[in-house]
This record gives sequence, C-alpha cells and structure tokens, in this order.
Amino acid sequence: MKKLLNYLNSPYPVFYQRWKIAVISSVIVFLILAFLQPFGISSIEHHKLGILLGYMAVTAVFLCMPVYLFPALFPAYYEDDRWTVGKHILSQVYIFFFIAIGNWLYSAIVFNWGFRLDIFYSFLLCTVIIGFFPSVLFILLNRNRLLAFHLKEATEMNLHLQRSAATANVERVEQEDTVILFAGGAKEVLEVNASDLFFVEADGNYVKITYRKSHEPVRKLLRMTMKQAEEATAVYPFIIKCHRAFLVNLHAVSRVSGNSQGYRLSLDGCEEEIPVSRAYSKEIKTLIENMNEA
Repeated sequence: MKKLLNYLNSPYPVFYQRWKIAVISSVIVFLILAFLQPFGISSIEHHKLGILLGYMAVTAVFLCMPVYLFPALFPAYYEDDRWTVGKHILSQVYIFFFIAIGNWLYSAIVFNWGFRLDIFYSFLLCTVIIGFFPSVLFILLNRNRLLAFHLKEATEMNLHLQRSAATANVERVEQEDTVILFAGGAKEVLEVNASDLFFVEADGNYVKITYRKSHEPVRKLLRMTMKQAEEATAVYPFIIKCHRAFLVNLHAVSRVSGNSQGYRLSLDGCEEEIPVSRAYSKEIKTLIENMNEA
C-alpha cells in the first residue's frame, strides 16, 4: 500500500496543449460510436453522420469544463509543481464524467428519451469501461517513459556541467564579478554580485532574491515584479528564466535531476531545488550544454 501511495504521489505533467485533449477525445468518441454504434445508433436511418458529429462536438464542449474551467477556478490545485500521478488519474474521472453528462443530454434531446437517470448511468458505465482503464494504463506507461527520458537528459547535462566547471574562461569570470542592481519599491535597492546570485522567485507582488553572503545563502524580499527582475538581469546571459516564477543563475547550478515532469536544478551552496517548466526545458538544456563554449 505504501508503494502504491508513493507512486500515486510521484510527479506527473499537468495538462499540456489542452486543445489536443479535447480534439483527440472527441474524435475517439466519434470513432467508437461510428464503429460500435451503441445506444440504438445502429437503428438510425437518417442523418446518422450528422448525429455522430454532434456527439463529437458535444464531447469537445463538455471537455472544456474539466480541462480549461477547473484549472482557471482552482489554480493552486492545478499547480505544475504539485501535480501527481494520482491527481492526473482523478482528473480522468472528471473528464469521463463530463463526457457522459454531455452525451446523455445530447441523446435525451436528439432521441426524445427524456432525462432519465438509468440512461445516464448506462452512458457513464460505458464511458468508464471504454475510456477510463486504457487512459490509466497510458498514464502509468507515460510516467515511466518520461521519467526514463528526463533521467537520461539530466545525466547528459550533468556531464556538461562538470566540463563547464573545469573550463571556466576569463570572460565568464569577469561577467560574474559585475554587480546586479535590484531596485524595488519604497526606494529599496539591493546590490548583488552576479557570481553570488542563486535565484529570483516571484512571490505575489514581491520577488524573493536568494544570494550568497559570507558563504551563506541569504534571502531578501523586494517589492518589484518578475518582469523588473528580468530587466535587471537582462545583460547576463547566464541568468535565465526557467519557470514562470523563477530566474536562475546557471553558473551556480551544480547538478540537474530529472523526474516525469521535467528537471530540477540543484545550486552549489543552496539547499533549494529550482524547478524547470516544460516551456523552458529545451532552452535550459541547450544553454547548459553550451556553457563551456561561452
């Protein structure tokens, strides 16, 4: 039981390219209904194709609720870094439940069945049997595939980091010796040596700047936006956005670890790991691989 719980709590990518989920799911529903023709569809003599296309459209519309509306209403629950295998499987329950509701309502209107609960239960049961178990199997296989891929990529990046540390050039050292000026609200100003910066994290209307001072990590909260922090570090190509809420000093990265969501960066002298979101993973990987050439 403990192993199962640990597996369900393991990281998994949250919905990505949500429009594909709606399109692919609606096409699958169309194909299943077209080939299997359940719920009396086989007896339809007129406008069968139009009715089947209606099922496809209804599926796409009702999928937008769990795929688009729920993440907008409950952003904390759908936070990328907190998404797990268990949450994703649970999300499939929501998805198939809404597909069943949409198709039930559509059928009740098209075939004049009335809104009978026994028919709804039939739709729900068929939806779960046909779609849920294959979806869960795909999630489990996909999680293992992504984990293996990201672990392999992380190993390659760690080799590049080792080479980069051994071949740091004079230009790189000179860049790191310059001072970054973070100017916050209320006339707050923080000067940080580029080489001492670990990362910058968005925190509501503030940013949290973590840097090295007297060989220890120090955190300073400034009232400024992430965009302002990006502008302050724009001239430093090794300080890069790796997540919507994080800027990181790539020269401080000592190790890259991988999981099924992507990568996490360990910094030399700092305990916190920095997440890398999918939108920035390719750029981060390319920059790390090219650091010893910069």
